Amino acid sequence: MKNFELSAGTAVATVFGTGFIPVAPGTAGSLVSAGLFLVLRQTAVITWVLCACFLVLGYWGCRAGRKKWGEDPSKVVIDEFVGCWISCMAVPSDWGIVGIVAAFVLFRVFDILKPWPVSLLDRMKSAAGILLDDVAAGIMAVLVILLGSVIHGAL
Repeated sequence: MKNFELSAGTAVATVFGTGFIPVAPGTAGSLVSAGLFLVLRQTAVITWVLCACFLVLGYWGCRAGRKKWGEDPSKVVIDEFVGCWISCMAVPSDWGIVGIVAAFVLFRVFDILKPWPVSLLDRMKSAAGILLDDVAAGIMAVLVILLGSVIHGAL
């Protein structure tokens, strides 16, 4: 159980232990994010304030995780949490849970495939690099969601 020790930094880095899930911990961290977003999305101000807080906590958690486990360890899932949260913020409220699922899937696709500029940020050897590649994947998902929203509105 020594690996499951949670200091404040590792609790944030692993999204309260989610990163210790042995299979697809990044997907698990993204699911936690999408689920929490679904619960809290009723108030736009809250989601924006939380996003800013998660960005700060994300950087701190990435630093703590990198210090404890080395460069971009799979246990560190706060970066996926933040990236998925960003993608969920673009979902129009009338899309409901289907939109949140789409945001989650799009984020995971961009995070796993790492197209440019995600791949460029992924090569940064720092806590910022760990976080920013997922932020970029979240922003790419946002762009696809916004395009879908425009197309949906045009029909």
